[in-house]
Amino acid sequence: MSEQVREFLAQIETVDDMVAAFADENRCRRLLEAMVWSRGRVCPACGYKKSIAIADREMGPFRARPGLYQCSNGACRFQFTVTTRTPLHATKLPLSVWLKGLWFILQSDKGVSSPRLAEALGVSQPTAWRMGHALRLLVAAADPMEGVLEVDGFYFGGRRPRDPDRPHSGRGGKGLPRTSKTPALAMVERPQSREPGAPAGRAGAAVIEDLSANEAERVLEAAAAREDTHLMTDEWKAFAPLGAAGFCAHDTVRHSGSEYARGIVHTNSAEGFNNRVRRTIAGVFHHISPKHADLYFHEIGFRWSQRVVAGQTVRRSRKGRETAQTVWTRVAPALQLPAVLAHAVGRQMRRTKDGGISIQSSIAVFG
Repeated sequence: MSEQVREFLAQIETVDDMVAAFADENRCRRLLEAMVWSRGRVCPACGYKKSIAIADREMGPFRARPGLYQCSNGACRFQFTVTTRTPLHATKLPLSVWLKGLWFILQSDKGVSSPRLAEALGVSQPTAWRMGHALRLLVAAADPMEGVLEVDGFYFGGRRPRDPDRPHSGRGGKGLPRTSKTPALAMVERPQSREPGAPAGRAGAAVIEDLSANEAERVLEAAAAREDTHLMTDEWKAFAPLGAAGFCAHDTVRHSGSEYARGIVHTNSAEGFNNRVRRTIAGVFHHISPKHADLYFHEIGFRWSQRVVAGQTVRRSRKGRETAQTVWTRVAPALQLPAVLAHAVGRQMRRTKDGGISIQSSIAVFG
């Protein structure tokens, strides 16, 4: 992305600035092209890096629409636009509405529900719901985590209503299960530096069938680079075999023995991310389906990473104990857009017949 585009985005600070910046459709298209194709225009069908613009070519009685390109590869000749084979593929909404919607979602600390987003943009609630999922697919992690990685399990979802005629499960598995909550595994990458301006580490979570060693290893196999990862976990038995699974190191803390930190060994960041997930679900979305929970985790993890170190401060506890803590500041919402759209090509999402969504590909093909 050019420095000119970055300076343009840096000027968008308020709602009025955003409305003025995204008012012109042609400018929105050029801005989207600069962010999606930051390294040059790429054919989404074959990855060829040379193409020609055919926007001014006569197409029968009409001219081709602005932003239409054709791959220069003789074996391909695929025609495409900046939204082709991205979550915005075949969209009927103006690009200005898309950029406004993305800005509104990123501007909030914990996200925006689809009814509130629909009111702000003047679209229907199902359309706003799909726009939110498009952003969540766009911000899915493209690279595995590494460095010091904190891992912790948690549950989310509502409790089953209590029925006095059907007791909870006891010995032998009789009655209802004790909870209907869905288990998930959270992963938080510690920042590599605490110097002012240093970025925060990445974070994410994944739905799992149960808090077992097999499920934990399955998730970490895809999310972490084993040979470059130092694991930090608690003493839960599912995490015990991970030390011999190819990671460079594995340390644990004993929460059962009231040990929550032993030098640099702790899982406080992962537990803080778990709380962020719970507060986001309860305060913004109220309920999320386990089917789409991974997409919501992408958004929450992306927000966690869009911070930089502002400095250090000394905090005093109620008992008078002084500790040094890092102060973070959030990256401006407009400056988050390049990171959102950096891996858009190849992440395809389609609308289903019943009004839902179908994820065609969750990995960027060319980038």
